[in-house]
Amino acid sequence: MKISLNWLQDFVTLTVTDPDEIGKRVTAGVAEVDDVHVQGALLGNCCVGKILTLAKHPQADRLSMCTVQTDKGIKQIVCGGTNLRVGMRVALAHVGAHVRWHGTEMMTLEKTKIRNVESEGMICTASELDLTSKFSQKDEREVIDLGPSSGSGGDEGVGQSLKEYLGQDDVVLHIDNHAITHRADLFSHMGFAREFVALGLAKWKGGRGDRSDRGALKFPKTSHPMKCIVDRRDLVPRYCSCLLKIDALGETPAWMRKRLEATGWRCVSLPVDITNYVAMETGMPLHSFDADDIRGDFHMRGAKEGEKITTLDSVERVLPEGAIVLSDNDGIFDLLGIMGGLRSSTKETTKHIYLHAAIADPVAIRKAIIATGHRTDASTVYEKGIPRISASIGLFRAIELFTQLVPGCVVASKLEEWGDEGKAKPISLSLERVNSLLGVEIPEKKIIKILGDLEFTSKKGAKRSLMVMPPLHRLGDIRGQHDLIEEIGRVAGYGEIPAQMPVASIDPPRRDMRVHHLRDGLEQRGYTEIVPISLIGDALFKKSGFDPAEAVKIMNPIGEELGLLHTSTLPGLLEHAQRNILHAGSVLRTFHLSRVFKKGQPEHLELGMFVGNMEKSSEHRALLEDPFLNLKTDLQEALRSLGYELDVAVAGTLPASAHPGRYAELLVQPRTQNPAARDASHPFTPVGRIFEVHPSIAASFDIPHRAAAVILDLSAVLAIMPAVTVAASVPQFPSIVYDVTLTGRRLTEQIGDLLKRLRGSHEFLESVTVKDLYSAKESYNLTLTFTYRAPERTLTEQEVKPVHEKILQGAGRE
Repeated sequence: MKISLNWLQDFVTLTVTDPDEIGKRVTAGVAEVDDVHVQGALLGNCCVGKILTLAKHPQADRLSMCTVQTDKGIKQIVCGGTNLRVGMRVALAHVGAHVRWHGTEMMTLEKTKIRNVESEGMICTASELDLTSKFSQKDEREVIDLGPSSGSGGDEGVGQSLKEYLGQDDVVLHIDNHAITHRADLFSHMGFAREFVALGLAKWKGGRGDRSDRGALKFPKTSHPMKCIVDRRDLVPRYCSCLLKIDALGETPAWMRKRLEATGWRCVSLPVDITNYVAMETGMPLHSFDADDIRGDFHMRGAKEGEKITTLDSVERVLPEGAIVLSDNDGIFDLLGIMGGLRSSTKETTKHIYLHAAIADPVAIRKAIIATGHRTDASTVYEKGIPRISASIGLFRAIELFTQLVPGCVVASKLEEWGDEGKAKPISLSLERVNSLLGVEIPEKKIIKILGDLEFTSKKGAKRSLMVMPPLHRLGDIRGQHDLIEEIGRVAGYGEIPAQMPVASIDPPRRDMRVHHLRDGLEQRGYTEIVPISLIGDALFKKSGFDPAEAVKIMNPIGEELGLLHTSTLPGLLEHAQRNILHAGSVLRTFHLSRVFKKGQPEHLELGMFVGNMEKSSEHRALLEDPFLNLKTDLQEALRSLGYELDVAVAGTLPASAHPGRYAELLVQPRTQNPAARDASHPFTPVGRIFEVHPSIAASFDIPHRAAAVILDLSAVLAIMPAVTVAASVPQFPSIVYDVTLTGRRLTEQIGDLLKRLRGSHEFLESVTVKDLYSAKESYNLTLTFTYRAPERTLTEQEVKPVHEKILQGAGRE
């Protein structure tokens, strides 16, 4: 966005004139100024010169010797320009002028000799004086041609200051568009005039903002020759239009051309230039149609997918569904908010102009920009959400300029409009909240003045508060008290807020390291952590044996396969196993820590573990035969390192992903030094489940052999205070260990219950653990490891054997 200070002075009188100071204060208080461009910065010691004589340089074929008439008399210049001729008016830089040597580095001209011929200045190219936007340049040796000096008026401007001759007396602020995306009103000179006044950079010249005299405009009662039928009024909530009759297009006046060029616009024709001028002045993009090219009544509607329009740049564009268009009997003739159609554009033969100002839905405009890949100056403003009040301001200002500048222009129809200009709602502003949030005391009078300069109206409320009414052009970005405080702070100046270092405790916060220790423990046992994303699709849910109806849906999913939040870590583990079968080697051990989400339930942290044998190997026979038991052992050891004891119990509800005969509930309690007293003092808490993956589920993921998984509610585990691990001394006396296989036709009790009954049955028995288990339909083999030890002496076989036999009898050995 480019703002001309000369243009601003139509509305205000500058109280600060230094361009750099203006740029700094606008950056601090409104929006970042990328550049302050002082027009003619290099023209201070330049003039319009006239070539009197021209001769070849005696020692250089590519140089010429010229005598040039200047404001300082006749000067001899050596020049390498390729387009020099006698009588030509040129841009001449005197000795001491600053120029860009061949358009690159800055240099100061000095009186010098070039190949033994004295030269007293320089005939310049456009790039050497930063005038490439005003004069085209075919190559680096083509100098600026200001026209011939023969004929009537041929010596016009000779000897005149070049800056004055070219009218390069403006200062243009280059505003970063990204800094004003929330302020559609700032895409205009009127908007920045308000900001200049509020920041103390200027004072109003009479009226504020809107300079068009609406009362002077008289509309006839004649109806439009064509009717606008609105199919989607929600897409265009505010609309103003009228018909103009003209005799000819006319010529764009020099003052308008100068301002448009200074702010980056290319002049096309007077009607088009007027609409562009009004857009820059008021922030309201307009469009002028050749009314005679509109066939019958026209519709304002949303486009259908695949409809086409040939726009003003002669490009045929395919439109997305919902793009706002105008269409008549011959088809679409305008892509509203982005670019007009070629068919209905104004041309030399135009005699009737249909002029309109439309406030369009910014979301629809944004979608159309993305779908068509076509962005224009108008669409950049439209997608920000133009204030509704801008429609009438822009249209009236355009009519004023048309009737003043276009030959024979008269208003030929009544004003057609619909919608309102919006309605402001009062906002309560606490003065105490202003001061506490900004951290500085701002007097009430100053607050009222700041708001008044920004065209807010304020009334005193109760308990040191104000009732503030925002202006209609700020309805889009002023929503509450916080917005008002921001306005007060930026105008008062953030530099006025005293700098104060924050004060806080530097004591490091207490950190729960149990999750990190759990990770380390699993990695030490050969597990690899995977980190899949928490978004999965409906197909993966069903494939893993879960119900997608329990999952939380994403409102704006990236794709169908990422439309749900996972309810378990298992689908990610299974999908990872399928993808890595060929890379896993003999055994795949993985785990995943993630928050899981289930509809109607609070989210929690979950640990998922997976163990599977990817190929038959004698080295991993035990894992291949019983992955369930191996996984339980690994998890048990990992939790013990955290201060927890793990147990399993028969589970009730069976999930579809689990094998019906190899499924158990996981129970956790703080670890104690006295296993016999464990149940009485610290009851076990159910925290998850361990199971062998159902064969059908495993087959769907191409897992070749038996695999087991753990789903552990880690949030529930962490809520249990762990036992403090006390290091025990290394036993001084050796143990006696027996491996005993119990066989039978069937198990008469759960193994867990059996182990609880055996443990603590004698003071010599230190531990009983399961080493192996084989079970078939009619028999079983259960191998138990019995460890015996005495704390004060070495046991003998004669002492232990009777105790061991008695315990085996109690175990029900057949």
